[in-house]
Amino acid sequence: MSKPDVPWPVYSPTAEQRVIDLVRNGQVYDYAGRAPVTELEDEFSLMHNGAHVVSFNSGTSALFALLGALGFSEGDEVLVPNLTFLASASPLLWLGARPVLVDSHPEEPSIGPTAILSALSPRTKAVIVTHLFGNPVDAFRIADICETHGIILIEDCSHAHASRIGQQHVGTFGDAAIYSIGAGKMVSGGHGGLLVTRNSVVRDIALLIGHFKPRSRAGLLNSDLYAYAEFALGGNLRLSPISAALALDHLRDLRGLSQSRQINVDILAEAFDRLLELVQAPEPRMNGTHFDIVFRLPEAIPSITREELLSALADVGVAATAPSTRPLNRVLRSIAAAGQSRDNTYLERLVKFAQSVPGDDGLPHSTIQHDRMISFPAGLLYHADGAYAMELARKARPVLERIIGERA
Repeated sequence: MSKPDVPWPVYSPTAEQRVIDLVRNGQVYDYAGRAPVTELEDEFSLMHNGAHVVSFNSGTSALFALLGALGFSEGDEVLVPNLTFLASASPLLWLGARPVLVDSHPEEPSIGPTAILSALSPRTKAVIVTHLFGNPVDAFRIADICETHGIILIEDCSHAHASRIGQQHVGTFGDAAIYSIGAGKMVSGGHGGLLVTRNSVVRDIALLIGHFKPRSRAGLLNSDLYAYAEFALGGNLRLSPISAALALDHLRDLRGLSQSRQINVDILAEAFDRLLELVQAPEPRMNGTHFDIVFRLPEAIPSITREELLSALADVGVAATAPSTRPLNRVLRSIAAAGQSRDNTYLERLVKFAQSVPGDDGLPHSTIQHDRMISFPAGLLYHADGAYAMELARKARPVLERIIGERA
């Protein structure tokens, strides 16, 4: 089977030339906050209705700086989806706060309003939602719950650069949002992350956490924080100018990239009709990103069928897998089983957290859903002609008809 020579991310000749120019001019680092780093921040700000944006070297660093700027500390509880990347929870452990794993909505990959209401406690300080695979959560209702209960809403938009609810972009519903712009994200600089907030104090403290000395000296918005600028908070979490230049290339073509990805998704969805169900949020929530192109087995098909199906698809050259995003309670099992933390505060927190998380019975929707999901190679399905998607569909459909059809 022919396939694209280069998996995503790929870049335009313009971006390649800009990187060459940065290298030739010795502009491979930026301590002061200059273009192209500030260009990227400014363009993300425009996409989020003028909110403050600060760049970091990863989405994880952006979340850590945000949580630090919000003052999270020992004893604070934060609701986190069970089905998400581990970095939604790990920065909380660094700060001594406690993640509380929340199950998925029964019909959606991530958490919904009912599960959030059930998990709230007097110690709940915030909710982190993940727009998983690019599918927006029910952000209007979740934002109302958070406002009613006086808790902070943070959107993890790392899978959802082009996703919307109606005409409103993800990342604009909560108190703050973070993005990863690394690896195979739709907007990728290879490595990088962005923090979005309308609160200038949160923005400034996050800047102090990640960008000490030259940039914090010149870039603070609140004069009462100037005294901290020289030492700042000492985190060297800056974004590389090269990463910023690469990410700008994607950001400036975000609509076109989204349309191309959707063409490929539509080809697969049509080919797999009545055999697999596309995992997507209901309208008006629109997945414009499809970081993972994920389908699920029909309800009548047992989950054990997935492994047989993946093996059979591999035999015909279709690179389908289980989604790489796994339930956190399962990721933590080996840590809990080890039962020891060495003499280290962070590892002790991690072990205690791992030992406290529910098993699959306590988080049934996220675990069962994951066991029924099949991910097709989004990193190869980015061409607007859809040729590779059509080839995948032609190879996969007979396998699906045979295996799904036998069990329907």
